[in-house]
Amino acid sequence: MKHLKKLCSFILVGILLCAVMQVAKAAENYIVLYGFAFDINTDGEAVIHSYDDRSPDVVIPQKLMGADVTAIDDYAFFNDAIISSVSFDEAAALKTIGVNAFYGCRNLTSLTIPEQIEALSFGAFQNCTSLEELEIKGGITQIPDQCFWGCTSLKQIALPESIVEIGERAFMNCSGLTAIEIPDTVEKIAANAFDGCDDLVIYCTTKSYALSYALDNDISFVLTDAEPITVTYMIGDADCDEAVSILDVTLIQRRLADIPVFVFNETAADVDKDGLNITDATMIQRYLADFYDRYHIGETESYSYYLLPTNQI
Repeated sequence: MKHLKKLCSFILVGILLCAVMQVAKAAENYIVLYGFAFDINTDGEAVIHSYDDRSPDVVIPQKLMGADVTAIDDYAFFNDAIISSVSFDEAAALKTIGVNAFYGCRNLTSLTIPEQIEALSFGAFQNCTSLEELEIKGGITQIPDQCFWGCTSLKQIALPESIVEIGERAFMNCSGLTAIEIPDTVEKIAANAFDGCDDLVIYCTTKSYALSYALDNDISFVLTDAEPITVTYMIGDADCDEAVSILDVTLIQRRLADIPVFVFNETAADVDKDGLNITDATMIQRYLADFYDRYHIGETESYSYYLLPTNQI
């Protein structure tokens, strides 16, 4: 049994050594120029595999060794803690960015994806936690699965009209994301695409798929092609007579007792904003008796809403 264990150990070590040698051999086949390790594929195109971090500001070139740079390989900049910016402006022939290519580039702060790029891959910019500014100029048709997952510093995005699909967990846990503009061209959004984006507002139109998505997933939205209706009311004024009185208390009590009332503003009556209950009536009574009021009873507030098209109701 001991000999068998030793034999297995030797075999395992041999396999690992072979794997290391194969990796080393593959690395030796790469050309290194301007800090980029790359090779030239059978189509005569350059594919970038890694970078030596000689500068935090990376400029992807148009050509390497006379060959057009057409792709950034999977994991090329994986967990790179040095780079702070990436420019694709010179990379006129670049078409694809590979799986997890920039995963975990935690000091990358801004990013512009130009029109010539046709495809991003799974997790391409996942966990770029310092990424604050993102501009997508068009060209890509899909935000792939987990592409920007965990980009916690991202605040606002306007998607181009080339986009038709937003994939699984594409923006999951982008906790700083407060606004995204989604064009009418988008036809599919994964149910979990924005999980963990608790303060998100979707900007869309009345005829868009994005509006249906926002309604189905209880996400706040702004309609860019419609004017909201604004309602102003007085806190505590349940009977809408522009004053707070004992009549409002009585009206709340009747409503809670399921006695019919003909005029009732529940938003105004819910003074503590936790749902209509007897506490609201009590707080109004305290206000009328000049007790301390922390609910701003008697002050005016407003809210806005949209008249939605019938197919969205």
